[in-house]
Amino acid sequence: MSLDIPSWNIVEFVVICFYSCYLSFIYAPEGGLTVVAVYVPLVLLGVPAVFVQLKLGGYLQRGLVGVFSLFFPFWKGVGIAALFDLLLQLSTLAPLVAQLGTYAFIAISKEDYIWGNCENMNYQETCDPQGVSMSRPANIFYKQAFLQVSSDIQNINGFPQWQFTDLARKAGISLMPVTLAIVWVLVTLFVGFGARVCGWILFLLAPAAISCLLTVLGYGYHHLNNTHTVDYLKTLYMFHESEGDVLEKWLKGFKLLIYTFPMWTPICCTMGKFCGKSQRIRNMTWIALMAVFVLVSQLPNLAMAPYLGNLLNSGQHFSIASDISRIMIQMPEAFTAFKIPHAYGFVFYLSAFLLTLMFLCIGTLTIVDNIVESLRHWIDKHTCSKIAVHLLITFLVMLVAMGLGIIQTTKAGHYYYLLFTQSFDKLRFLIIILIAFGLMIVYVKQNFGLIERIVMGFWFTISALISSGLWLYHLYIQLDLHWTNIKLDDITKSKEEP
Repeated sequence: MSLDIPSWNIVEFVVICFYSCYLSFIYAPEGGLTVVAVYVPLVLLGVPAVFVQLKLGGYLQRGLVGVFSLFFPFWKGVGIAALFDLLLQLSTLAPLVAQLGTYAFIAISKEDYIWGNCENMNYQETCDPQGVSMSRPANIFYKQAFLQVSSDIQNINGFPQWQFTDLARKAGISLMPVTLAIVWVLVTLFVGFGARVCGWILFLLAPAAISCLLTVLGYGYHHLNNTHTVDYLKTLYMFHESEGDVLEKWLKGFKLLIYTFPMWTPICCTMGKFCGKSQRIRNMTWIALMAVFVLVSQLPNLAMAPYLGNLLNSGQHFSIASDISRIMIQMPEAFTAFKIPHAYGFVFYLSAFLLTLMFLCIGTLTIVDNIVESLRHWIDKHTCSKIAVHLLITFLVMLVAMGLGIIQTTKAGHYYYLLFTQSFDKLRFLIIILIAFGLMIVYVKQNFGLIERIVMGFWFTISALISSGLWLYHLYIQLDLHWTNIKLDDITKSKEEP
């Protein structure tokens, strides 16, 4: 097949972009201001970022590292650093993907939900079906039976030994690392045979995931109290008189946008490359990416609203969560409380699994394609099979990523997940500004329209400065809180001393 034929057509590109809603399973808006804080930066900061990156990737038919190698070789190291940063993100997310897949099968493993009954657990003395959220069955199951969280980050204490299913008891080994390995094997199979094959697989996975999510949404709105659902949605999306710290809301919205929308990552250049050199396609991809994000980014919140809304209004001790407990604790509680058929619990977690798996595939494909691209001359010189090299590089990337993430499958993995996700924020502002500077140099060197280069170049620069500045301010706040907590701890200790 001719190399001039792009790996993805515009329809594939649009469908693949559905992955961008995956974090909405975890993070919920905290009012209308938070929603505005996502969509206003999407337009003001996201448009120039994705426009320039998609256009350069398509026009030059290179990933981020290749773009820098051609026109700004001195900056190639920045592209490599960005790829490594992406690899760290993938290795941290993969254990969560494995958990979602495992929960999908747990949902259909017995007549009664395992996570909803204290009698199924070895922690009956601390489990209370009518108690506060910390003592409820789903919370006890997730933290003590599933993760088996150790007392602190230093006590790794090996891998969890599951006892809640016959398969886990008979296995004789911990299945948590096995589930992580299965996830990475799937990623390797989907990515290893190149962008064209991967594109078709993702093209099939996305509608399957969205269909599962819509099925759960339809059941919830049809069978549960819609008054509570509407009240919950109002809490998420309407403006409130006391929105709290306005700047903090903007920072939360901006962070969510950065992590779900590929503004300042190597992904955009690679996706642009896969869509080909056609000028018409280049001018459509950024619009398609923006439109898909606007349309689907809140779909998980809408699907979860009937269940969480009714749970919060059931008179039980729950509050709105915007973290991992939302999908791993509160949704299981809702499935149990309202006796949701097991099939719907399965398809819900299957949809979350597929969408997060899609992000793993896209991120891994980006890394592998950049590496294979840098080996192009070596491959041509030795007349090697490009598919074989691509498969080998994918396998090696899988081993590295799995090695980096294996510690999160230990009993201290919960702490390491929090540590890694917080650590990624520290130098994000530097990666943004360095990527933007290099891309700006490359962009102005191209033979695009003069007015376009002036307008988009200026807009792109402003977007990078604001994005980096917001992230730097976020880091400043975190450091300030850190030192404040240290001082408070010292004061507390001094008061306790005789």
